[in-house]
Amino acid sequence: MPVDTRCPEYEKSLPVWELVRDCDEGANAIKARRNRANLYPTGIGSIAGTAYLPAPNARDASDDNHIRYDAYKHRANFVNFVSHTKEGMLGMVFRKPSEIELPASIEYLLENANGNGLHLDQMLKDAASDALLTGRYGLLVDYPQTEEGLTQAQVTSAGLQASILAYPAESVINWRCDVVNGVKQLTMVVLQEPRIEVDESDMFEVEVCMYHRVLLLQDGVYFQRLYDDENKLVSDDIIPRKSNGSSWDVIPFEFVGSINNDETPDKAPLYDIAEVNIAHYRNSADYEESSFIVGQPTPVIAGLNQSWVDDNFSGGIELGSRSGLLLPLDASASLLQAAPNQMPERGMELKEAQMVKIGTRIIQDSNGAETAEAAKIRFTGQNSKLGSLIVNVEAAFVKALIWASEFMGGDENVTLNINKEFYDATIDPQMLAQTLVLQDRGLIGKADIRYLLRRGNLLDSERTDEIIDAEIEDIVEPVEVLTDPVAPTPLDNEGSPS
Repeated sequence: MPVDTRCPEYEKSLPVWELVRDCDEGANAIKARRNRANLYPTGIGSIAGTAYLPAPNARDASDDNHIRYDAYKHRANFVNFVSHTKEGMLGMVFRKPSEIELPASIEYLLENANGNGLHLDQMLKDAASDALLTGRYGLLVDYPQTEEGLTQAQVTSAGLQASILAYPAESVINWRCDVVNGVKQLTMVVLQEPRIEVDESDMFEVEVCMYHRVLLLQDGVYFQRLYDDENKLVSDDIIPRKSNGSSWDVIPFEFVGSINNDETPDKAPLYDIAEVNIAHYRNSADYEESSFIVGQPTPVIAGLNQSWVDDNFSGGIELGSRSGLLLPLDASASLLQAAPNQMPERGMELKEAQMVKIGTRIIQDSNGAETAEAAKIRFTGQNSKLGSLIVNVEAAFVKALIWASEFMGGDENVTLNINKEFYDATIDPQMLAQTLVLQDRGLIGKADIRYLLRRGNLLDSERTDEIIDAEIEDIVEPVEVLTDPVAPTPLDNEGSPS
């Protein structure tokens, strides 16, 4: 089979990823997607927009039907609930900076994680964003191919650095796991890599070619192979080596999932919202179509004959306060107004309520103010899923950073803590008072109280105990104590010294 063969699980998940990504991109992507499964080849069932908004009369291929469908599609309003939900969740996570401590050998990753100048904290956000959309992400730790036996000084002088390469779910098209020494490990990963190639005859003409990078583990040795856009092998086996010159006995590639970080594609967290978002869009199309066709009142005049029409309305009928209608005896005039079509509008309202229940926290389903405690209770289920996803992102990056440190000859002392407190913590005054009582009784220390104050955002997290203690020492001046106090002078009855 060719190198671009796709795993069955990949093929099954791809339509889901496509739907959620289109919703995230917005109305342009939604209204441009074509329906691939066209039941009427001679009709309009596969023109732009039909993937998510089927044509009402798909069999009719006439120009009039094309024009009507284009108007039907353009009047429809796509409200991007998926993207707003994703941004809201990311804002909840990254409202506080992540705690990152790296060995000196890989500190450069803080400002250049992928070799192209992307900061590590931005890569964390990208990973969380993609995991919310597709439930899947990939991290490959790579290192430039070099000669064996290079010293650390030679590596440093040549500027050789390990980097973390990110792959969205759609780029990991095939994989395989086997049991190696009693442990389940990745033994093959196929990655799609789009490359821009410049035309030799025209420097401004470029072509996007799809290469494939294959990561393999055979006989306990990890190596790579590179294939061009014609599926031809264009490189010898690339064997990445650690700082000591030894080869790798694992593939330094880690999946990120919404449930866990194994090779199996997880459910896209925002897929359910995307499905309802599309249904809401279809209701909007029907509502706008109905409003356009029958929304304008139609004048109706009864009791006229042709002679009266020719004499009085030969130039047409004008409506409004600045004109009048001359009618014969017993004739009548009225405006025909269609009753409001509330079914599509009601459908949109129900779908908005459904999205609230699924987890769209930025869509308000009540007119009144909601307390912070009530909001926490209402979004507990949502936040547990979000928290699990962030834990997976954190674990995957910790593993990737440790691999990068092995490439660079550093240690494994990597610290990464992504914020998991999605709401501002509040401190109950009674609880704070009881905590002070516990300190007075010697059951807890000052550090415990300050930790509580930091959790409640009453104390800046950057103000360490050492800084606070130093400030207190500067404020509290020592009191001078007299070693030989002078006895007070006795006073007489009138208050004068005796």
